[in-house]
Amino acid sequence: MQTVALAKACDCFITAVDANQEYLDELHGRAKAAGVAERIETLAADMSALPFGPESFDLIWAEGAAYVMGFETALADWRRFLKPGGCIAVSELVWLRPDRPAEAAEFFGGEYPPMADIEANLETVRRCGYEPLGHFTLPHAAWWEHYYGPLEAKLPTLLEKYAGDDEALQIIATTKREIEMRRRFGDWYGYEFFVGQLITRTN
Repeated sequence: MQTVALAKACDCFITAVDANQEYLDELHGRAKAAGVAERIETLAADMSALPFGPESFDLIWAEGAAYVMGFETALADWRRFLKPGGCIAVSELVWLRPDRPAEAAEFFGGEYPPMADIEANLETVRRCGYEPLGHFTLPHAAWWEHYYGPLEAKLPTLLEKYAGDDEALQIIATTKREIEMRRRFGDWYGYEFFVGQLITRTN
């Protein structure tokens, strides 16, 4: 959705990367329906081994994905792909309040140990060579409308489909617990969108 939205908002050419070709095929269909397919190129690739040359992009946009590499690792690695003065827009799971409930802290300590607060992530942005231009917290609706809501509705069918698959059932159980964490403790954590501009250092 964000790729099509970017193509509609900006007069630009976009290279959309995902490891799953099925998702890229779906994007192509959506882009064609929206009339922006001619400005979107798709590429099936691993984000930790991107096949681009130095200074290839004006903007790198990574929504809900950089955690796979680790926030700091991704920012540091992708820096080389930006043109001078280029920008990065990356979302990261963060703690929003210091009084973390023990149950939520325990859950995310197991699921995402690097999770930090906003200020710590802003310092990471600076340490990786970017000047922070702004940041904002995604609203509660962003979690439920297009993600947890549809996902939760599918769980009964998935439980039936994978009734004999212990590994799949464990993933479903973890997903259910994650949704419950959001329902109970959503005021304590969220996705923060960070926008930074590459700092060009001169000798």
